[in-house]
Amino acid sequence: MRVRLRAAVVALGVMILPSQASANTLQDATTAYQRGNYAVAANLYHGLAEAGQVMAFSILGIMYANGQGVRQDYVEAARWYRLAAEQGVAVSQSSLAALYMTGRGVPLDYDEAVRLYKLAAGQGDSSAQFTLGTMYETGQGVPPDTQEALHWYRLAAARGNPSARYSLGNLYETGRGVERDPVRAYLWLDLAASNGWKLASTARRRVAKQMSKDEITQAQQLAMLCIQSSFAQCD
Repeated sequence: MRVRLRAAVVALGVMILPSQASANTLQDATTAYQRGNYAVAANLYHGLAEAGQVMAFSILGIMYANGQGVRQDYVEAARWYRLAAEQGVAVSQSSLAALYMTGRGVPLDYDEAVRLYKLAAGQGDSSAQFTLGTMYETGQGVPPDTQEALHWYRLAAARGNPSARYSLGNLYETGRGVERDPVRAYLWLDLAASNGWKLASTARRRVAKQMSKDEITQAQQLAMLCIQSSFAQCD
């Protein structure tokens, strides 16, 4: 988790090209964060935030949510996430949505969570797209809708999200809300397994036991076509 958070901070830091002076400060803050000097990083990011640096808003949200260099405070995390979200930062829109889903630092509000997730998903945030798929599949905060779930899972899957690919495979394997289809199940599980995910590999083997050799070959060919078409031809 710490590695992923550090990677997120680095990615956020390069999304906007600030002035040279603030760029140096941003680099100093990012370096301090990567080295685990969270108190120093928090101080630098606060200075950048006061200067209106949008990425600092987002990163401070992460730090307050995780108690890195500051006291863990979801109310404060929500405040910083919101400032960044209002400026169109997708990862902050998604992070704020997650707080509304759990009621941490903000009132529990599924409608607001869905609104924010859709804003982030519209910018290509695969995590938000996958979460929306899960919400529609399970009916969490929205009416259950398998077609909507498939829509969001497919968008996330096209952006390389292995969880979305696994979920698609699972839906087609079990036939929940869709016609059971072992070929499509194998196709999506095969793509999920390509990320080295053992759970997907195990599920793929399970599905393969119910298939003929011709069906497996068909599924593998479909997976190749799916990739070659940039996920435009996966059905």
